Order: sequence, then C-alpha cells, then structure tokens
Amino acid sequence: MQTKFNAKGDSGPARVLAFGAHPDDLEIGAGGLLARLVQEGAEVLMVVTSVPTLSDLRVPEAARAARHIGAEHIVLYKERMCRVEDIPMNELVACYDSIVADFRPSLVLTHSDKDLHWDHGLVNRATISAMRRTPCDMLAYVCSPEMNALARAFGQFYADITTTINKKMDAIRAHESQLPKITVESSRDLARALGRLCGVAFAECYEVMRMVA
Repeated sequence: MQTKFNAKGDSGPARVLAFGAHPDDLEIGAGGLLARLVQEGAEVLMVVTSVPTLSDLRVPEAARAARHIGAEHIVLYKERMCRVEDIPMNELVACYDSIVADFRPSLVLTHSDKDLHWDHGLVNRATISAMRRTPCDMLAYVCSPEMNALARAFGQFYADITTTINKKMDAIRAHESQLPKITVESSRDLARALGRLCGVAFAECYEVMRMVA
C-alpha cells in the first residue's frame, strides 16, 4: 500500500482522522491500519463519538486502547452516557466540523453506510457532511460482527496489517468490559482470511469513499 497518506511528506507527517460511534469500534474495524500508519510516521487522532453505557469503565478503556495503537484520542459527550442517535444531527456535524478544521486531515476513516448498526450509519452521514469542504482521502470500515460475512464483497481496498496485528488485538483486549460480548480471536481470524484474499498474512478491508489525486 504505497499511498500519499502512509508516509511522511514534504510538509510533515500525514494526518489521519478516524471517527467511531463507540469505544472499541475503531479498534475492531480499523485498528491494524491505524497502528500501521502510526508506525510509518503519521499523526493519528481517534474520535469516539458517544459512550452508551458504563462510561466510568469505557472511557479509560478507550484511552488504553489508543495507547496500544499509538494514537491520540478524544471522547465526545463523555460527560453523559448517550447513543449517537440521541445527539441532534446538526449538533454532531458542527462538532465534527470543528475537529476537521482543527486537525486538517489528509485521510479520514469512518463507519460504512452499509453497517447494520444504526448509530454507525449516523456517524457515516455526519462524517460525509463534515468533509464537504475538505479535499482528502476517505475510507469506510465495518466493525459489526454481523458484517464480517460480507467483508469479501465489501472490500475495495485491502490494507496489509501483518506487522500490526498484535497491536490491533491488544487494543481490542483493552476493552475489558466488552470482552463477554466480543469474540476477540474472531478479529484475528477475519484478518487472516482477508489476508488470503490479497496475498498477505493479515489484512483489513475498506470501502473507498473518496480518493484525491
């Protein structure tokens, strides 16, 4: 994967902005690529939009997971437990607008609109709106377990995460409160299966939303 956003450029390191609906979404869906981009010198900011339950546990877990990846992170609305659907769309877009303006990304990752989780689709819509005036590359990921079976049809862009698969797994395991709901090894199994499709040991797949030449 030789692209403009995976290495340092003349104007400094690439800036990667990743939006997730909840703690653990980004780690499951894109943790390997985010860790790889950090490894290659990019500045990565992970944005957790809402914490629907157990905020006293899940906010610290999100911080630990980001450290495993090597990224900076922020949690929006951490002062109250809520779902993304509880946030008015105009308010959410305005919040994302501010983050985009401050961070000035060269690559943005967000949920796919094909994800079956309603809150994930709302994050996708808010991201697209917030990126309307920013010329940068955009990729979409899936992280719902129900979507794993569709990953092959979904994949338009495969990222080799062989060197960062263990960081991805460590980041997922950092969400200890969710481990009863997450089959951690299924993420490794999926990455191995996707790797076979593109000739590497482990991979993640993405939908290309926009590429700026």
